[in-house]
Amino acid sequence: MRKIKHISHLQKEKQRLRREGRDMERTIRRDWQTLYKDLQPATLAKEALSSCTTWIGKKILSR
Repeated sequence: MRKIKHISHLQKEKQRLRREGRDMERTIRRDWQTLYKDLQPATLAKEALSSCTTWIGKKILSR
């Protein structure tokens, strides 16, 4: 960490840390919302159905 010699440097560092914290919170919130959406039953069912139909299609075409 850098040495802080003036009050203005301290204030700028505090602002930088606040901004960085807000950015991290925003990223976490966005990731959580994506995870929540991906784990909803409708999404899971749609993915399972898609996977199943792809698997069946490959089995039929490989004969």
